[in-house]
Amino acid sequence: MAGKACFSGRDNQSPQRNNFLNKDFLTIKHIKLSMAADLFLAASYFGSEPGQYGLFLLSIIGCIIGAKILYYFLKKYGSIIASKTETEFDDVLIIAIEKPLLFAGFIAGVYVGYQFLTVDVAFISSNFMNAIQALIILDIMWFALKIVDGIIEHFVMPLAAKTDSKLDGQFIPVIRKLLKASIIFISALVILSSFGIDVLPLLAGLGISGLAIAFAAQKTVEDLFGGLSIFTSKPFVVGDMVKVAGVEGTVESIGMRYTRIRDLEGRLNTLPNSRVAQDLMVNISAEPSRKVSMTLGVTYGTSHEKMRKAIQILENIVKNHPDTDHKNMQITFKDYGDFSLNIGMIYFVKNFRDGEKKFHVMGEINLEIKKQFKKAGIEFAFPTQSIYIGKMPSAKK
Repeated sequence: MAGKACFSGRDNQSPQRNNFLNKDFLTIKHIKLSMAADLFLAASYFGSEPGQYGLFLLSIIGCIIGAKILYYFLKKYGSIIASKTETEFDDVLIIAIEKPLLFAGFIAGVYVGYQFLTVDVAFISSNFMNAIQALIILDIMWFALKIVDGIIEHFVMPLAAKTDSKLDGQFIPVIRKLLKASIIFISALVILSSFGIDVLPLLAGLGISGLAIAFAAQKTVEDLFGGLSIFTSKPFVVGDMVKVAGVEGTVESIGMRYTRIRDLEGRLNTLPNSRVAQDLMVNISAEPSRKVSMTLGVTYGTSHEKMRKAIQILENIVKNHPDTDHKNMQITFKDYGDFSLNIGMIYFVKNFRDGEKKFHVMGEINLEIKKQFKKAGIEFAFPTQSIYIGKMPSAKK
């Protein structure tokens, strides 16, 4: 019995002992975590403690939030002021500044947060301000690029849409790319200069390389300058009927290097812009009216009165057609042909920038001439030959 009692006593003490062991284990684990945290917080990373890095991150977040709040008030009250002005430029500024302003807040946060750090890396400490300057330049470049987009979209493109020239719309993307490339190139030079890199040898090298490339690609450069000449002088636009470099047809596209013209036979001709710019360019579509010259031959049996009637019919047909310009019309008894009395006829078709319109008007007038001449009993001549047969004199005996 004593043995059983003793055994039962040990069983009653086991749960209590386990609780003490669990508490000791948790206490030891807590002590280890606390020691690890103390070691982490006390450690130094690149010369700064974790608490300093925490302040660094808080500075960035705080400045970004501040920039966001600043843009909110700027947009709210700036829009009120912009609505009272006649120009849209202030609206362009408000739209363009949003993301660059947030990026400026990030840059400010990096600069403020850096003040809490103790950096022992010479490369970082010596180049930090250069990096800040580079970020500021990138931010200004970003803002300038968005300004360019805004000005083109809100000012240039609406003006181009109001003009009759299709070339303005084609030239705008080229101008945009050139402006953006110039801004990026200048920003890159300023950033390199901020890091102490001498950009003069680079510019000189680019100049020499540019000359070498220009000599190697002289023809390409000529084509590009020819395209620039076409863009600026605007001798013709897409859709015009032109005659240039021995090709007559409709302009289908104008690129920086080539101009494509669809001739009257339906073939697509690709001409280098250097050749187009140097050759005589005739813009047929730019003519106020298009000349039509023709000769009508009537039979020699036509009377004097019918000749006058024929001329009067032709004048009335041209005058009554709505698509003709009859101010410079010329219709007269031209000459005596081999088999016909010829009436010369010159009239002008109004220009509709459509090459097929001229032929349509000519067809209508020719049909009306046929109808009116038949009604008046005036006959058209066709090649004839008169043969006279006489009796040969008899020979004397």
